Amino acid sequence: MREVNYIHHLNGVLRKFSDDENISSSHRSLYLAFFELWNQKHFPKTIMVSSKQVMALAKIRSRTTYHKLIQELKIWGYLQYRPSNSPKIGTLVELFRFDTLPDQKMDRTCSVSEQVPVQKMVSFNKHKNKPFINSFKQTCPKNEQVVIAYFKSEKRSSLEAKKFYNFYESIGWKLNDKHPITNWKACARNWMIKADEMKNDQRPNAPSHIRENMDTSQDKNYGEPL
Repeated sequence: MREVNYIHHLNGVLRKFSDDENISSSHRSLYLAFFELWNQKHFPKTIMVSSKQVMALAKIRSRTTYHKLIQELKIWGYLQYRPSNSPKIGTLVELFRFDTLPDQKMDRTCSVSEQVPVQKMVSFNKHKNKPFINSFKQTCPKNEQVVIAYFKSEKRSSLEAKKFYNFYESIGWKLNDKHPITNWKACARNWMIKADEMKNDQRPNAPSHIRENMDTSQDKNYGEPL
């Protein structure tokens, strides 16, 4: 049998992992720990391993989990192992070969930096911006009549609704920080609250007869009531 091809084997088993719904990150971690030891021993048919050593490489703390994962990898056709009950003799593990599968060839007509990663970044940005644009269109009222109807439902006047609509229509339905309005009805309710606050702040001046009685002069008759 020909010598194991490190790259082809690793690519083959990773492709098999991606197609296998049973494989979890813990299975991958355990298999790669075995693969690392197999590579260090120059890919013999079987390797003798210590469970303690493999668990440390795979970042697995529970021995129960370790035995469960290795048994599942055996059942699913990734390896074969023969456990040992002797502390002096390690477990014998045989990793099945996946370097015989046809490997994907790289397109060498352009440099690595010019290949798929750059194209994926552009595509990602386009898809990322699309939902944002669509959501902005959906949060603006269709027309002035929609705004007037909403203000009437809140017991407000049509004049106030027209002022609100004309103001935000003129600035492109954006807030002071230039961010698009995400909920125009919430913005309208804030408009109503501020309008009420301004009305409450405009308190009427004191009656004129009180001001007249408070005026003093040299001819003032202090016997008269205020």
